[in-house]
Amino acid sequence: MRVQDSLEAGVSFYMAELRRLKAIVDRADARQPGERPLLYLLDEILQGTNTAERQIAARHIIRHLIDRGAIGAVSTHDLTLADAPELRPAAQMVYFTEHFTRSAAGPTMTFDYRLRPGLAISTNALKLMEIIGLPIKDADAARADGAPLHPAKPGS
Repeated sequence: MRVQDSLEAGVSFYMAELRRLKAIVDRADARQPGERPLLYLLDEILQGTNTAERQIAARHIIRHLIDRGAIGAVSTHDLTLADAPELRPAAQMVYFTEHFTRSAAGPTMTFDYRLRPGLAISTNALKLMEIIGLPIKDADAARADGAPLHPAKPGS
C-alpha cells in the first residue's frame, strides 16, 4: 500500500494512509454477489498513529474486510495484532527468518523468504541499529534489559 504525505497539500502521512484504506474498504463494500473477492495487501497498517489507536483501528478494518469476503495479507511488527482474538479464526500467522553474516564489507542481514507457520521467533531491530552505527552499545544486552519481545498471552 503506497502512501505519500504532502506538507504542501496539508496531508499528513496518517491522513494519506486513511484515504488509501478507505479506498480499499470501499472496493470491498462494492463487491457484488458472484464477483471475485477483493485481494488486499497491507504493509504495517496505520503506522502513522499511536500504538493504542492503531491496534484498535487495524483490528476493525481487517475484520471488516474479512466480513466482506476480501482475501489478503497484512504484514506487521505489532505482535498484539497477530494475537487479536477476533482475527484468529480467519487468519494464519506466518513469518520468515533473517540471517546475519559478516564479511570484509561488514555485517549484513538477509532473509530466506521461506514462510513458516506461527509467530516470528526472532527480532532484528536492535541488531540493525547496532550494525548501522546508531547509539546502542550491545543489542543482545539491551534486549535482555528491555521489555518482553512478545506480548503476554491472554489470561496469563
